[in-house]
Amino acid sequence: METIKNYLESMFRNLPNTEEVLRAKSELLQMMEDKYTELIREGKSENEAVAKVIAEFGNLDEIASSLGIKEVIGERKERTRRNVSLEEITDYMRDRSSSFLLKAIGLFFFITCPVPPILSDLFARRDWAGAVLLFVFVALGIAFMITGKNRVDQWHFLKSEPCSISPATTDFVSAEKRKFEPYYTVMLCIGMALCVCCVIPAIVLDDIPDNNDWGGALLFIMVGVGVGLIRYTSGRYKMYKQLLALNSEDTIGGTYTGSKDKEPIYSNNTIRVIMSVYWQSITCIYLCVSFLTFSWGITWIIWPIAGIIKKMLDNIYSSGN
Repeated sequence: METIKNYLESMFRNLPNTEEVLRAKSELLQMMEDKYTELIREGKSENEAVAKVIAEFGNLDEIASSLGIKEVIGERKERTRRNVSLEEITDYMRDRSSSFLLKAIGLFFFITCPVPPILSDLFARRDWAGAVLLFVFVALGIAFMITGKNRVDQWHFLKSEPCSISPATTDFVSAEKRKFEPYYTVMLCIGMALCVCCVIPAIVLDDIPDNNDWGGALLFIMVGVGVGLIRYTSGRYKMYKQLLALNSEDTIGGTYTGSKDKEPIYSNNTIRVIMSVYWQSITCIYLCVSFLTFSWGITWIIWPIAGIIKKMLDNIYSSGN
């Protein structure tokens, strides 16, 4: 019977979440259960009974009139959503998680790029070595960010096309989300703690002769690790919520989840292009301002300001999902 119920869910997944459709679904389930019980009593095997039930009741177009949802079925083509299989979702989760990790590493290199010049000065090495390593760090950051983006290019349809997932896939994603939640909490707390406490080494080592440069280096390293952890964990956790929000909330399938956690879709083409390179641009601005002013203790404020601006743009220009 479980196979029949799952098949029924897939049949009604993209239909409107109305009392009329819910009633038809309930009636059809009862009809399928009765037929299944009848076949089992006649001596049919479970597999034979399931196959006959699906063959007799598995086509909504044929039984729509008797269920009173013929008009709804006629409009279904306008709401057709691409069904994403469990295998596709598994592959997407693997690629997306790798993408978040690569981007987190890229952010680490962006943030810690001032460390080589600081250490070069600390050890009285040649200045050019620190400068060269700075640009190497920036190049590595760009490489990791691009690689992370390319990792998920094939899954762009999940954002650009109406998609849905089956109840079994929903249960799988929900289980994976629950398993990740403890790690998410711990790593997020560690990341935030590192960012908050990053000034401690600078304060402690400031009064120690010949060691004050270590404070600045450790500050950037702690912020780099902290931001990387936050980026990876928050991104991966959001991934699960986005997958659970694939089903339209206006359909039967949408009753499994809400849709508030989807990525914003921008109605303005110019804004869409800008937001596609938003954080990369902020990184460049941060580095340029920091190197021109050498006010590293102040320029970090660019990041929270950028976050506020992005939220405002999301609210103004997002057309919803």
